[in-house]
Amino acid sequence: MAQFLDTTGVSFYLQQLINNTCEKLVLISPYLKIGDRLKQSIEDKDRMKIDIRLIYGKNELELAEHNWLKSLKTIRTSFCQNLHAKCYLNEKEAIITSMNLYDFSQTNNNEMGIYINKENDSELYDNIYKEAMRLVRISDEIKVSVTQVPKIEKNEKIT
Repeated sequence: MAQFLDTTGVSFYLQQLINNTCEKLVLISPYLKIGDRLKQSIEDKDRMKIDIRLIYGKNELELAEHNWLKSLKTIRTSFCQNLHAKCYLNEKEAIITSMNLYDFSQTNNNEMGIYINKENDSELYDNIYKEAMRLVRISDEIKVSVTQVPKIEKNEKIT
């Protein structure tokens, strides 16, 4: 049976969902500015060579976020035009929520979500999984390659 989550619940269950991933992690969020705790968990799954798919929908990624994504080895990042969905899942559980993968959202917004466990609600989980995989297929995979350009001093000439 699905479980209702408030803001604190969404944050808690999302952290647990990432930590409990053994095979595949799918993170779908229009906006990305991932908080440090979630980054640490994602980095741990990256070190374990877990299949990680990250779908986002807004091009306004900050340089630090680009560089962090670039540092990960197993993550596959994709851009989905007109993405508004927020869905996080692994091979056993899923969260459908209003919360973006944006650290501000976790601490300042009033969010809601639904937690689904595959074992308890396999039909609902399967429908969520199918839609998440459709979004993966229609998204454009992005090879993150952004690096910071050095600043030009006032007295230097631009050639």
